[in-house]
Amino acid sequence: MRVALVLAGPYPDLRGSQVLVRHLADGIRGRGHTVHLVTYGAMPSGRPGPRLDRVALDAALTLRLLRTVRRRAIDVIHAHNYEAAIASLVVGWATRRPVVYHGHNALAEELPMYFRSARARRLAHRIGLVADTQVPRRADFCIAVSDELGTLLRGRGVAESHLACISPAATPDETGTAATDPTSSGLVCYAGNLDGYQNLEFLLATFARVRARVPDARLVIVTHAAPECTSPALERAAGVEVVRAGSYDEVRALLDASDVAVCPRAERSGFPMKLLNYMAAGKAIVASAGSAKGLRDGVTGRVVADGDVEGFAAAVVDFLRDREARRRFGAAARRAVEDPDAWEAVLDRIEAIYRLVLARRAAPARIPIFVQE
Repeated sequence: MRVALVLAGPYPDLRGSQVLVRHLADGIRGRGHTVHLVTYGAMPSGRPGPRLDRVALDAALTLRLLRTVRRRAIDVIHAHNYEAAIASLVVGWATRRPVVYHGHNALAEELPMYFRSARARRLAHRIGLVADTQVPRRADFCIAVSDELGTLLRGRGVAESHLACISPAATPDETGTAATDPTSSGLVCYAGNLDGYQNLEFLLATFARVRARVPDARLVIVTHAAPECTSPALERAAGVEVVRAGSYDEVRALLDASDVAVCPRAERSGFPMKLLNYMAAGKAIVASAGSAKGLRDGVTGRVVADGDVEGFAAAVVDFLRDREARRRFGAAARRAVEDPDAWEAVLDRIEAIYRLVLARRAAPARIPIFVQE
């Protein structure tokens, strides 16, 4: 098969969506298929959220995808997130190619997080609801990265026969070498972007309480984000350092040196790719319940109720004070992602979806083809 993987964003980049797309491209190619990546290309990430300049970027993306589909005789268009989905639906309609929509989030949940005022947030929520209702159901098939997103898409009109929930899995190269447990340095690590939905204000509030109990504790925020994305609150916070990483090796080095890895995000529909990195590195993890995908509270990490500042801080402090607990939880987290068959199973299901949408296009009448759950 010839597949176009479409992402409305800079590429390559260290953001979770880009990492997942890269893994999929490598995995699908490894199975003998031809993959063409259609993205914004190599460029600075820029300020997150809606921006006027993205209209021009998305228009160029649409034209680039149209040329790719026609010149490369693409069989399936696999679009990631909303802007790429809209571009892909336009091109799919023009070229009669099937479109697989890969949902990474619910826009009604994420879009308001980029705005401060209550009025702007309400408007963003309404716009997000329209997108959640209108875009996914127009694709030939939908993939949701979480069960929560799958439930939401069903409620927005996506038919059960056109939907599969496929959570990401760690690739074999991510679980190659486990980090040794360092002597406690009091280092807490957050790795990821600085977008509003990451709930970093909550993280700062919890870390202030951590510092009150463990005065030498430090929080390192490892990010690819441009300096203008850093909020004044991050720059002023005591014991907090923002490190800009240019490669995953830099991220992994800081993660390996840390005692505890944290995921404060409360948004429930997405799947934080950072959790797979934390688990593969064998770290003791504290996560808010909304984003704790793949974690078992008390076994592979500590899962804290969304918004519970005191509970989150207490879990971090417990790990900082107990090296044996860090070792035990970190080892359990790593074992949970070490299965090499998990990633192959993800690729199996995506290949099956490609075959399904091609078969449906070839035989428009309803046919009993199912994607194995």
